[in-house]
Amino acid sequence: MVLSNGMKNKSILIVVGVVLVVALGFFLIRSKKNTTTPSATEEVTLDLPINVLPLAERPFITLAPDSTGRSLNLTVVGAPKEGEMEYELVYQSVEKQEGVFGRLNLVTESQPILKSLLLGSKSGGGKVTYHEGVTGGSITVTYNETKLKESWNFLSFDPTDPTFSSTDAKFHVTLSAKSLKKGDKVVTMKTFGYPKTVLPDAAKIVSGPYAYYPATTIKGNVTVELKLPAGEHVNPTLYEFDGKTWKKLATKVVSDTVSSVVATGNIFLVTAE
Repeated sequence: MVLSNGMKNKSILIVVGVVLVVALGFFLIRSKKNTTTPSATEEVTLDLPINVLPLAERPFITLAPDSTGRSLNLTVVGAPKEGEMEYELVYQSVEKQEGVFGRLNLVTESQPILKSLLLGSKSGGGKVTYHEGVTGGSITVTYNETKLKESWNFLSFDPTDPTFSSTDAKFHVTLSAKSLKKGDKVVTMKTFGYPKTVLPDAAKIVSGPYAYYPATTIKGNVTVELKLPAGEHVNPTLYEFDGKTWKKLATKVVSDTVSSVVATGNIFLVTAE
């Protein structure tokens, strides 16, 4: 049967119409998929700002080497007693960057919370491989809407150069050549927060708090130096925390640096008027 020109044109229009309807339907389906609201079960990752919580409101958190120098003891005091705290320890070994991650239950764990963080790895069979050449890294904690981060140095004692520094070079500790054994480990860091015990409420902290933690007991006195912000400082005073209370030290001021000889403290800060 031969179709007339009118019937041919009509058939072509019908085919074109069907194609357009199918294409429009496909487009509407794709658009609906792309604009679907995320379900309530999907997790939303918050990019929290770092270190915006005032110093006086931060929990006191430190890292210290254990007696073997193969693990770090994470200590948390003064954190909220609700929710969880995530921690992330990142450090560079000889081979590559390594990390230790975990969570602390702030509801069920009594403070101070102590967590041992292995500078190494453990196989399913229990075999431990220690990471060599660790010189420091960073520690980040996140809880509620708060995110805090500080850096730490992991140093080995050298009797020929017995001075340790913080990562920002604003805190220095000088020991005697016989204070430790060669190779003994020491951590230096700017701590998260500080012990609130006895420190004057109106104290204006202008430097610190900084701390150093040796793996073994130090013999003799040490000299500490803290760098102050540039400018005029009215009555800068260096304090040490001896584990129970803050003690005011005889402070020597030269330019923008304060120093003192100390015997027992590990944590230091400077106040000014």
